[in-house]
Amino acid sequence: MILFWGACAMRSLAGEVPGPILPTAVLSLDGDQWLLAPDPKNVGRKEQWFLAPRPDAKKTKAPWIIQDAFPGYHGVAWYWREFTAPRNDRPGGRYLLRFWAVDYTAEVWLNGVRIGAHEGGESPFVLDATHAVRPGQTNRLAVRVLNPTHEPIDGIVLNETPHRNKALPYTSGSAWNQGGIMDSVELLLAPAARVEDLFVRPDWKTGDIRVQANLRNASDKPIAADVEFSVAPAAAGETVGAVRLRRELPPGDTLVEGQLAVPSPRLWNLNDPFLYRVTARLVADSPALVDEYSVRCGFRDFRFERGAFRLNGKRIYLRSSHTGNCCPIGLELPHDPDFLRRDLINAKMMGFNAIRFIAGVAKRYQLDLCDEIGLMVYEEAYASWCLADSPKMPQRYDESILGMVRRDRNHPSVTIWGLLNETPDGPVFRHAVSLLPRLREMDDTRLVILNSGRWDSQGSGLAGIESWSNPDRVDPCVTRNGTKHPISGLGITWAPGQLAFHPGRDGEYAAVRWTAPEDGSVEISAAFASIAERATTDVHVLHNGKPLFSAGINVRGGGPEAKFRQTIAVRQGDTIDCACGYGNGNYGADTTALAVRIQGPGGKRYDAAADFSPSHNPSGPWCYGQLAPGPAPIAATFARFAKGRTEETVGTLSNPGSKVWEDVLADRHPYQRVPHTADVIRTLRTIDGQGQPLFLSEYGIGSAMDLIRIVALYEQAGKPEVEDAQLYRSWRDQYLADYKRWRLDEVFARPEEFFAQSIARMAGQRLLGLNAIRSNPNVVGHNLTGTLDQGMTAEGLWTTFRELKPGTTDAVFDGLAPLRWCLFAEPVHAYRKTPIRFEAVLANEDVLRPGKYPARLEVVGPDAIPVFRRSLTVVIPDSKGKPEPPMVMPVFAEDVVIDGPPGKYRFLATFEQGAAAAGGEVEFFLTDPAQMPPVEAVVSLWGDDPGLAKWLSEHRIQTRPYSAAPAAERQVILASAAPAAPGGAAAFADLARRIAQGSTAVFLSPAVFAKEKNPTGWLPLVNKGALTGLPSWLYHKDDWCRRHPIFDGLPCGGLMDYAYYREIIPDAAWVGQDPPALAIAGGINASQGYSSGLYVSEYELGAGRFILNTLRIRENLGGNPAAERLLRNMLRHAARDLGKPLAPLPSDFDQRVKAMGY
Repeated sequence: MILFWGACAMRSLAGEVPGPILPTAVLSLDGDQWLLAPDPKNVGRKEQWFLAPRPDAKKTKAPWIIQDAFPGYHGVAWYWREFTAPRNDRPGGRYLLRFWAVDYTAEVWLNGVRIGAHEGGESPFVLDATHAVRPGQTNRLAVRVLNPTHEPIDGIVLNETPHRNKALPYTSGSAWNQGGIMDSVELLLAPAARVEDLFVRPDWKTGDIRVQANLRNASDKPIAADVEFSVAPAAAGETVGAVRLRRELPPGDTLVEGQLAVPSPRLWNLNDPFLYRVTARLVADSPALVDEYSVRCGFRDFRFERGAFRLNGKRIYLRSSHTGNCCPIGLELPHDPDFLRRDLINAKMMGFNAIRFIAGVAKRYQLDLCDEIGLMVYEEAYASWCLADSPKMPQRYDESILGMVRRDRNHPSVTIWGLLNETPDGPVFRHAVSLLPRLREMDDTRLVILNSGRWDSQGSGLAGIESWSNPDRVDPCVTRNGTKHPISGLGITWAPGQLAFHPGRDGEYAAVRWTAPEDGSVEISAAFASIAERATTDVHVLHNGKPLFSAGINVRGGGPEAKFRQTIAVRQGDTIDCACGYGNGNYGADTTALAVRIQGPGGKRYDAAADFSPSHNPSGPWCYGQLAPGPAPIAATFARFAKGRTEETVGTLSNPGSKVWEDVLADRHPYQRVPHTADVIRTLRTIDGQGQPLFLSEYGIGSAMDLIRIVALYEQAGKPEVEDAQLYRSWRDQYLADYKRWRLDEVFARPEEFFAQSIARMAGQRLLGLNAIRSNPNVVGHNLTGTLDQGMTAEGLWTTFRELKPGTTDAVFDGLAPLRWCLFAEPVHAYRKTPIRFEAVLANEDVLRPGKYPARLEVVGPDAIPVFRRSLTVVIPDSKGKPEPPMVMPVFAEDVVIDGPPGKYRFLATFEQGAAAAGGEVEFFLTDPAQMPPVEAVVSLWGDDPGLAKWLSEHRIQTRPYSAAPAAERQVILASAAPAAPGGAAAFADLARRIAQGSTAVFLSPAVFAKEKNPTGWLPLVNKGALTGLPSWLYHKDDWCRRHPIFDGLPCGGLMDYAYYREIIPDAAWVGQDPPALAIAGGINASQGYSSGLYVSEYELGAGRFILNTLRIRENLGGNPAAERLLRNMLRHAARDLGKPLAPLPSDFDQRVKAMGY
């Protein structure tokens, strides 16, 4: 064999000069010898810029982005490079230019000759430049690149192209709209016939490898050739199988197929990723040519089967994280190429067995590394997210997705193709569903996941729901359960035959209209009811636009149901509208059932549910549509819905070899509020797939971005003025302004320490969430958000400059351990001598063999004092594989009263023999109510809050009702509710007067200040600012408090402890008010963009003071010791000046009160 091919390569033919026969050679055109110029007016083609570089062109490199040389520029740009082309002595040889990726379109000239163009930002393309090249001379390559914007250029706009979540203008959490030559450029010197592509499909069970080679004959005559396929271990080289075929290659492309056999193949596994190399070799005699192409591959099978992900038949828990491959400076290209390798090595080290490339293909060298280290890949393309519909959407979507498949289908590490991410139902989703047959023609060996998060709702058990809506959105809508059984999904349950409607996200009313077919008297009966978890809607009945009935569902004093019945006279053509709005102004979970029946003249009955049609609108006298947003529904704005359909189940995945979408797995993104309270932890422990195994394809908790260090790293790299550096610097400056304004130097030793504390405490939050998820028997896999700080956010396990976040490596390694104790103690902050629920759950990824394993549970208090101990035996049954033992096993659950000193406690679990589990520790706190500080002052209660008055009395805190009569002394005033009637300006002016004379008011709840729709309307400040929600989920604020009497005896002086204060920390903050005398506690969001506000602040008014608060103290009195201690501290602090005499009012008091709006 070796001698044969050596002879083929070296032999000479009759009449030819002896010498070597050369296969394709590759000359790299990468490097810093490129020039770049913008073309903002798109005149380059007309002015023939392809002939010579522009005078204003700047030096750049390729691959690299346009925006490094020209920050903020988008549109058309031109690249130029000169190179010397070697002679191509191969008979009939061709010169080819290969571009591995240009984002988004490329048009290419060589020596002024146009040689071709390509559309698609991630897929490689090859252009034949033979007719334009000048061998042995200097050649000038010109590339016109379009980086789309929202204005059409060449008929192309950004959102209608595959662009992931690029934003213009940029917003944090999005991808930058970068463009340019994004991967290598190469000159290929090829023979007349060459191996253009090679696709191999190893069969892990048989050892066979199916081989497909695309052979391209660029000449104008057929070529007879020998084709050999061979296989060898990639790291060794000894051939273990080969096959030789004789083929005649007509001009153009010829697909040649063959099969190799590897005896006793070594599998590609996570812990032993064994690779083979398959080579295709082409040899012809006339003309004399040889070409060779090889790829690496591996024997493996990955699928979802029998309720679990399985690699080579073995059940695994899928442990993944997603990366957007975001980088500083180069945005999607690393200025240090090791960054993107480090991501993969760190992920593998932390315990992940897969990496998800979200809405963008991996770099080629990343896939090579994944092949080598045993890290599976879940890969998506640009078209997987945020692609808008357009006439060219189908072809652009296909080019993006199938281009990814074609480029990467030989990598054994690539086990999942992802088609979409968080895409609602609509044209793009429906097209993705239809793509499966074409994808299977290209690759039938991989798992395909349809739509991460299943925002389309087609896989959530809604089959049988009939609906009418607008073509571009699923709401507002009118729906009906067209089946004879209940349908549950998305937190909604429709009874058989039940009609319902849902308002729109922008405030549109959903409406069902009946048009009178004749004159007469009609009886209208309408019943509205919440069928979502807790719909909060306003419902209406109108006759010719005039209101007959209005009510709230779970808002405006209404309960979960509302009913209406009335007899009215109608004339032919009159309209009766039943409308549903979003009630409290918050969109979502507002599905409201509607049962409306009308009895007309002569006893004829009309029933909206029974008469519903998913195919006709109108349907008889009924019509389904929407009314315009507004404070009340306006019948004249009725617009009929145009899109009717019946929901069908579309499965989440397609297994290898399958050509259908299989409904066997649920897929969700259950992001939760931070900090995680008991309810959140319970949700993560119990969330399910409604009867199916559940894949959490996104969930995580981030940190703050270290804005000071990040800016310094850009400066250190010599890139302080690139776009991303400028944005980080603007956020840093906002933070430093807050730091100075709020005197945070009294809280943190230096500005950097806020970020250091945030980043360090993320580890505990990550572990908290992983602990809960690993205890959930419904969850079979988890893709963690996110691998790194990407999209100018801090969602990652390490920073954008690839610096590890302290403690996170250990926490994630612990949380992902195949065998671990998941422990729970609730409540996490309790009173002494009250019951605490202790639970121990064992997560076991088939680590323990069948048998008995002795274990010990214990609770230790301050100074390691033991207060509880229990021995038990964990039994792993021998099920003989049928059924498989559960991966999650509850071991212990019991309520225990702990009577010990106040402080921090730990609940511990330990195997005593035969097993070494991770986890096994959780903390909780005890407080002794006897040690609560007394409140000596008599408290004046302002506002009607009988519950608060009762709690204060039960806890021996003296109170009296607030009196408007002139006070004879200074007072401690506690306000937690709106003032008694008539309230308003007079009540607040009187309170301001009392404060100005020396009293102190504690405003326990922001609701005190609500004035109609303005939540800060009655604040005793001239500049009332706003009450604003700060981010409190994946991207979250960090909450700080200073050392102050209000936090006496509590953890303080830095970031607030997320365990100790988890129920107390609010979402809302005071923002934009007059500066306080002292900022006591607040929140800073440096996780996504920058925003900030105060939770507790103290203001001076005359001789007195008032305290603004948003901490959730009132809501947690009686159940959380921290709430009680904070209230007592506030009241004690407010009483510090009670002994002083009343002060006279300031001379300008009346003017100040008037300026406050009183």
